[in-house]
Amino acid sequence: MAKKYDLEAIEADYRADLLSNRAMSTKHGCSEASIRKWALKFGWQKDLSGKVKQATKAKLTKTVAETTPKAIERKQREPDAKLTDEEIVEEASNAAVDVITSHRLRAAEYQDIVKKYGAELRKQLTNGKLKVQAPNGDPIEIDIPLEYVGKCLNSATQSLERLIKIERQAYSLDDQQDSSYEDDLEALSEGL
Repeated sequence: MAKKYDLEAIEADYRADLLSNRAMSTKHGCSEASIRKWALKFGWQKDLSGKVKQATKAKLTKTVAETTPKAIERKQREPDAKLTDEEIVEEASNAAVDVITSHRLRAAEYQDIVKKYGAELRKQLTNGKLKVQAPNGDPIEIDIPLEYVGKCLNSATQSLERLIKIERQAYSLDDQQDSSYEDDLEALSEGL
């Protein structure tokens, strides 16, 4: 006997466009191919993601505004008072400024780390030697292996690329943001 699936729930997830087909197949216990087949058969469109993102942003803005110290203090004084739109905008924008300032400071810290890493690599390349630990535990100098140089350059350029992206986002120099600051900072720290 064929297994029954909740097509309404699957369609809702498909149209919301927040999960990949693979994630939906895991969530609902069906195959990715089945999801694609049903979407084609029933004409499902991934058309609600913009509305979902907009509603999420509005809820987050309100939540941020309601959880600032100033708003909490007011709520304790006047439990029934609601924040006005102007207060929500003011509190949420203050919180956003704090977050962006924090991101800029972290980006500057990582910029310093990347500069130090580059300076150390430059010093090693100029010297042409690298200190390593011999099997007996004594430090010895060896010629710098090309593979080591390649890996170091790759790591440095990846870190720099990520850092530039983080800084551009923190200073709102790009309109599109493909990933969050936190994701980029985590990726940057993994590259070091």
